Amino acid sequence: MKKILLLFFVTSILISCDNTTKVTVEEEGPAPGYMISNGEKISARDANPANLEIWEKYIDAHNNKDLETIASMNNDSILVNAWDGRNIQGNNAHIEALQAWYDEGNPEWNIFFSYSMKVDGQKGEWVISGMEIKDTVDGKEVIVQDVTDAYIVDGKMRRIIVYRKENL
Repeated sequence: MKKILLLFFVTSILISCDNTTKVTVEEEGPAPGYMISNGEKISARDANPANLEIWEKYIDAHNNKDLETIASMNNDSILVNAWDGRNIQGNNAHIEALQAWYDEGNPEWNIFFSYSMKVDGQKGEWVISGMEIKDTVDGKEVIVQDVTDAYIVDGKMRRIIVYRKENL
């Protein structure tokens, strides 16, 4: 009986020393955002800030016209939904489209905000980013603003959706 009591006492002490806190969705409170998919509202929450560093490296590679680095950061089946309605599917097609853009103009991206977000039930995470883009079109400098949703899975760009405001 003494051994059982001693075992119970030691176990109680060990359990009370466990300081790990498990936070459930209910304890976090309501999600600060959501996404609607197929008519269903899905909670969106803060995601890993490391995604912001990945995004900044990706945009730096764009500014440096480093297509090799961009290609290495793309998922092979990347989908880019461009602001002009084009859907660019696959890493090779994306690199070709960027090369054509570099040949025609001189785009330079300047990030003015970024936020990392996770949608419940999705494997990857999103970076929503606002950027000012200076470019040369027909010999004239133009400035536009893009808001970009970049879906990152396993550290690589899987999908990029670009929305543009041109009337600055």
